[in-house]
Amino acid sequence: MAEAHETVRQGESPASLWWAISAGPLAWAFDLGFSYTLTQHSCSTGHDYVLHVISCVALSIALSGLVTGIAEYRGLPRDAREEGRRPIDRAHFQALLGIALSISFVLVIVAGAVPRWILSACD
Repeated sequence: MAEAHETVRQGESPASLWWAISAGPLAWAFDLGFSYTLTQHSCSTGHDYVLHVISCVALSIALSGLVTGIAEYRGLPRDAREEGRRPIDRAHFQALLGIALSISFVLVIVAGAVPRWILSACD
């Protein structure tokens, strides 16, 4: 954690902050892309569980971004603000943005998975 604070002080964002920001959109793209691609295969083989596994993996990726964002947020000093000009303030904003994006994309992934659990993809 000390290395991350040194990196922030130098004006660079640690990779964990970038993961917190990008994990949700990447997980959703993974879910959407692979679910669309494998629907035909799932229907022809009768293996509907493949689509559920894809949604679970995507959900875990998005949740890892949420956990990373929360961990980074808790590790930042309490005097950091979203509207400041210091590098630590930008890291604070990035952590909050990562948390918000991860929560949003977790909801999007769940909203896309619910119809797959209720309806058949083969109809």
